[in-house]
Amino acid sequence: MTVSVQPGAIGAAPELTVSSLTVRFGALTALDGVDLAVQAGELVALAGENGAGKTTLIRAIAGDVTPVSGTIRLGGRPVTPNLAATARLGVRIVWQDVPLNDNLDVASNVMLGNERFRHLFSDVALHGDAAKLFNRLGIPLRDTTRSVKSLSGGQRQMVAVARAMAHDPRVLLLDEPTASLGVQESALVERLISRLREQGTTILLSCHDTGQMFRLADRIVVLRHGRVVAEVSPSEVHPDDVVALVSGQAVDSSARRQLTRLHRLTGRLVSSEPSSSLSLILSALGAALGSERLCIHLLAPGGQSSSIGGLAQPPMAPATPWPGAEGYLSPELVCSASFGVPAPVLAAWSRLPYGAGGGPVGLAAATQQPVIEDNIRAGTGSWTIFGELARTAKVASSWSVPVLGPGGLLGVITVFRAVSGKPQRDDLDLAALYAGYAASAIDRDRLLDQLTARNRLLETIREVLQTLAGPVPVAEALHIVLHALRGGLDADEVALVTAAPDGIPAVRAYSGGASMPPETLGAALAALERGAPEGVAMAGEDRSLTVTFAAPDGQTILLASWRDGMSPDDATNLIEDAAHSLRMALEREKALAAHQETMALRQSQELQRAFLRRLSHELRTPLTAITGYATSLLLKDVTWDDESQQRFLSRISAESARLGRLVNDLLDFSAIESGIFRLQSDWCDIPLVLDAAVACLPPASGPQVEVKCAPGLPAIWADHDRLEQVFVNLLGNALGHNPPGTRVLVVAEATEPGTVTVKVADDGEGMPPELVGAPAGEAWLPDARRHGSRGSGVGLGLSIATGIVAAHGGRMELEQAPRGTCFVITLPVEDPQSRGKGPDTID
Repeated sequence: MTVSVQPGAIGAAPELTVSSLTVRFGALTALDGVDLAVQAGELVALAGENGAGKTTLIRAIAGDVTPVSGTIRLGGRPVTPNLAATARLGVRIVWQDVPLNDNLDVASNVMLGNERFRHLFSDVALHGDAAKLFNRLGIPLRDTTRSVKSLSGGQRQMVAVARAMAHDPRVLLLDEPTASLGVQESALVERLISRLREQGTTILLSCHDTGQMFRLADRIVVLRHGRVVAEVSPSEVHPDDVVALVSGQAVDSSARRQLTRLHRLTGRLVSSEPSSSLSLILSALGAALGSERLCIHLLAPGGQSSSIGGLAQPPMAPATPWPGAEGYLSPELVCSASFGVPAPVLAAWSRLPYGAGGGPVGLAAATQQPVIEDNIRAGTGSWTIFGELARTAKVASSWSVPVLGPGGLLGVITVFRAVSGKPQRDDLDLAALYAGYAASAIDRDRLLDQLTARNRLLETIREVLQTLAGPVPVAEALHIVLHALRGGLDADEVALVTAAPDGIPAVRAYSGGASMPPETLGAALAALERGAPEGVAMAGEDRSLTVTFAAPDGQTILLASWRDGMSPDDATNLIEDAAHSLRMALEREKALAAHQETMALRQSQELQRAFLRRLSHELRTPLTAITGYATSLLLKDVTWDDESQQRFLSRISAESARLGRLVNDLLDFSAIESGIFRLQSDWCDIPLVLDAAVACLPPASGPQVEVKCAPGLPAIWADHDRLEQVFVNLLGNALGHNPPGTRVLVVAEATEPGTVTVKVADDGEGMPPELVGAPAGEAWLPDARRHGSRGSGVGLGLSIATGIVAAHGGRMELEQAPRGTCFVITLPVEDPQSRGKGPDTID
């Protein structure tokens, strides 16, 4: 290897000049006649092993070491070997062991030795100047009040660089700035050094990291045993050359360079997208061979290539030419990547037949041996079928190398050259080596595609299972599952159809559009009629897959179809697994419906038994009283005075009336439940209805009720007597089921257009907490009695009142109140069924 020694830049005087510098420590010679020139704005790296003299040279330039002989000049002026003197001339140094004061904050460390008069009286000015310096240097440290002790190694090093740059030095000396730092911290310091270099700072860098030198330096000066052995430019040499100079070994870098290329290619292939793998390999092969025109063809069956990661996906080819027997298709070689190939050749070679008809590419594929055409212009060989193409594209020679995998042929790499001649043996070996990389990349991409498909299958099955087993009802979950299944199958539509015993098909779910096309339903029914084995996927003639299984509602079929007729390889397994999961979900849905029906029936029976128990008790109470008083009056051996007779007869009359009310309540409740409840509606005023209801109360209870009606209340279309019954019931409950002295407030107002709202509120004990806010049909069942109620009755009153209000098109709700109970009745002004006819035309 020949290394050219690089002189200093020609033209302007060097910023820093070192001439014949010699430094000794006793009998040890650390530097022996070192010459060095650094131009203004240049970054020069010092390379060398430990003891080579790098740090000693840095120290001598900084004035920390007194040389035995030689001179150091900065801008043409000699430098005195004194740290303070060199600092005044503009030389600053950042040592390997960062000399920072851990007891001070960041700003104080930066300005230490660089203080200005205003810094002594204002911390704000101190921190502001430090922040400005960091901003100018691009140092990502915003909090200048932090203690230096809390900083990382890279941050400490940047603080030290900032302190050195506070007075804009002419030369910055860096002694192993990243030697004790990690990878990320070293990257931070490197970015800072790059910014300083871009700002025009002259930098002399001492380091051991060869990669860092090549990333940062304009020149590399190699020291060995205290002498300068070479000055090289990073753009003209290889890192291995610098390593060889440092160690004093003469190394031929050609093989090392090829090995480095292969290492780099491997790293790039690992991190690259599959679609760029072959392009990277061709580019690396072109650089290794010194050729700028290459292409690779992959084998595809039947003139139609599939795709994996953007690459044509070939089958494994046999060692002999492709069979021509019936059932086999003639394969083709598809150009999947190219590098610098002339447009005419690329157009003609985009698809080539397998065998001799494909020229050198087809012949190399058939023989699985390299095909070398060393003189295409002679008009012989495998290029003859392309006529004048070689002359037009200026191709004088080519050689095609097969790409072989574990199972056979995968493709062919072709190298084009503009001069005639056979390739060297090393070139063929390199091509074969890179063909192996191509085979590995193709296999990797195929495995990656299979893994991606498998992951898609597993993710789809997981989503199906989670959806069916989740809280969403099965009827809704079926649509979600079919949508996920369509995505996993990459299908155009997926349907779930059940053929009920009565012969009427039911579409349980469909994914693929707003509604199922008739032809899809017809295909599903046809598949059901064929009677395929249960749980087994069958391919249909209409480019579909179907699975039939027995469901509780009848035979059910899961159908997936593709318009282009191409389904994934794993579609069969996925649709069979999905059908199994759907069958279990439908069975669970049926079992849950049966369980809910059983529970509802059981609850209904319990309510009926409780209702009958209470009803029998309430009916027996007045009957017993009537029977007792009547029997007493009929006794022949007892004579009752007029007052007793009158009292007995009054009780008989009261209990008879009570019995009549119970019977009427039963009739009303039965009519409401049966849906035959009838109203005798007319225009009536709410205030008159409320006054009539208050008048029905016992005389002692009337003063406890206060009625407030908003002025201008409209008349409503309602049954006066039935509304009176509602309010009599509510007022009677409020007074009869609460302690004596309970007050009741009735407020009627028009809260919304077309409606009237009446609130009946008392200040008594209130309803049980679990009933407040419950729907009327659930809270006021006959046995939903007030805890601790003192009155009698079977609890039909509230249910009847709710039914009467609902028959008027209104609603009755139980409202949360701070104390007592508050019922809110909302009634429409007009009959909802006759709205729009006008008051005079209501039926």
